[in-house]
Amino acid sequence: MKKQGWISLLTALYLLTGLSGCEKGIGEKDLVKVNDVSITLEEFRQVSERQPLEGKMRLLSEKAMRDFLENYVITREVLYQEARRKGLDKNKEIVAKVEDFKRAMVIDALLEESLKGRNEVSDREIEEYYKGNQELFTEPLEVRIRHIVVSSEPSLREVLSRLSRGERFETLASEYNMGGTGTDGGDIGYIRRGQLSPPFAQFEEVAFSLKNKGDISEIVKTPYGYHLLQLEDKRGTNIRPMSHVKERIRAFLLAKKKQDTYLSYVKELKGKSKITINEKLWAQEEMKELKPKEEKAEGQKSEEQKAEGETREFKKTEGEKPEAKKP
Repeated sequence: MKKQGWISLLTALYLLTGLSGCEKGIGEKDLVKVNDVSITLEEFRQVSERQPLEGKMRLLSEKAMRDFLENYVITREVLYQEARRKGLDKNKEIVAKVEDFKRAMVIDALLEESLKGRNEVSDREIEEYYKGNQELFTEPLEVRIRHIVVSSEPSLREVLSRLSRGERFETLASEYNMGGTGTDGGDIGYIRRGQLSPPFAQFEEVAFSLKNKGDISEIVKTPYGYHLLQLEDKRGTNIRPMSHVKERIRAFLLAKKKQDTYLSYVKELKGKSKITINEKLWAQEEMKELKPKEEKAEGQKSEEQKAEGETREFKKTEGEKPEAKKP
């Protein structure tokens, strides 16, 4: 929403609420007063501007702005005042969370400031990375194969005979193939080296040995039967143009640059700081951590020894022969 539009809506809202409130002791610059707390028009504008884009898109009419004032801004202030009345703003856990959030926000601001002038990646840097890492942008060779597969030598001879008479490869594949590949004229799509399982190693080698589109292979035997392969297409082993990968490289280098800058900056600040660790206290803390683990392990060992002793006693009892009854 344009700034002028915001001002118009907010001014209208001010006129609707502020003027009528002046009679009840509200200040001239106050938009609303909740008990003893005043919220100015400027404060309301700041709250509105901090909303995410989706929220801002909803505030496109005076009615929507009025609803936002009553159902968000005023409601939030009423709840906050009640929470403070109950002393929740002094709750240790909440104070700690607020402090953690404050620290995180301040640290983010510091890091953003330290990255100024270093968070851009030039076209030259992209080009240097592209030239120095060509293997990352080389597409592997792929071949697209059709195949005819039959389960017996008589069927194979029929196929070879019909191929020699000029019948179409895909027509014979549709007629003879077992399984689903027959419906596509034997087309199994593109394959890469190493993609097929070990029993099809020879199948793969023959497929990649074909040179030109339309070439038909020698017979290949697999656990599924006898195969004939035809080359449909080849692609790969070419380097993708830099224009196709430029933005991907830029994003990678930018993330790397931010990480390197962060690590360097932290190292620099640590070097300037006087840092002392109370090793004695740390050792005591470590012992507290280790002691429960040792006690647990010892208790488990005792249980195992007890169980082992019971087992031995049971075996001993089972092995004893009862005394013969005297006549």
